[in-house]
Amino acid sequence: MSTLIKEVDARTRLAGANRMELLLFSLGGEEVFGINVFKVREVMKLPPLTKVPETDGRIEGMANLRGKTVPVVNLLSALKIETTDVQEGAIPAGNLIVAEYNQSLQGLHVAGVDRIIRISWDQVKPPPPLMRNVGGGGAVTAVTTLEDGRMVLILDVEKVLSDICPRPDEEVYAGLKTVEALKARHVMFADDSLVARTQIRKTLERLGITFHQATTGREAWTQLAALADKAQAEGKSIREEVHLILSDIEMPEMDGFALTKQVRSDPRFNGIPIILHSSLTGVCNEEKGKSVGATDYVTKFDPKILTEKILKHIEA
Repeated sequence: MSTLIKEVDARTRLAGANRMELLLFSLGGEEVFGINVFKVREVMKLPPLTKVPETDGRIEGMANLRGKTVPVVNLLSALKIETTDVQEGAIPAGNLIVAEYNQSLQGLHVAGVDRIIRISWDQVKPPPPLMRNVGGGGAVTAVTTLEDGRMVLILDVEKVLSDICPRPDEEVYAGLKTVEALKARHVMFADDSLVARTQIRKTLERLGITFHQATTGREAWTQLAALADKAQAEGKSIREEVHLILSDIEMPEMDGFALTKQVRSDPRFNGIPIILHSSLTGVCNEEKGKSVGATDYVTKFDPKILTEKILKHIEA
């Protein structure tokens, strides 16, 4: 088994056990930040950068990594952090975290990398409501606490990248049309990423499907259980209220595998399809999803492929 396959398999086993690994780093101040190790390809000293004219000021330049050209984002500037310790945008020459998002590589310039920690998803909490759309523009997707009491801010790097290089809706959702037969259909979806929730919401709106949404697996389960109780009290089946469940895998408090297992353990939800929608690629995740009862799996984010999966299962 290759090293890459072993790493993917190891991460999948972690997710299946409702656990994750975080790479901790700093931006020169006292704050501790974290990024999911699964999305990290390598960490190195900051290499020489080539400045590119007329690019966003948050992009420091391009790095040549073994023949691959990788854009480098200044995270301090991208997060708009103002501290007394570090002048805005002035990260000391430190490390480059090379991460993969949306099937492409990006470099994240940070002041220093600390260590990798392994934690349970129930130790990871969503930020308070007042902080979800402020500060870094909603870039802090979750928080956890270290043994010494320090708080770790877990970044939604997809949100950071989306802010720097947004794609027009006309391009992203081109070709999606309302399906009249689906206007009576309802989807429950869960994702801790603001970007992902927006993408899913816009996809469903264009198809004409109504929806319930949640930011964590536990929140999704709470909503589903409440809907099932309400349906039961009214003499209905929950299948009249929820026709499909779409869940991210990696979420605070309860991940997508754990949510799927919880739903499948309740006979009231028998027959409702569950699609796992995640940036965690690989056959291992599909197999793990099926083992806990998921109906299908789709990699983020292509609205056309997501639409095909939704139409396939919601019509069935």
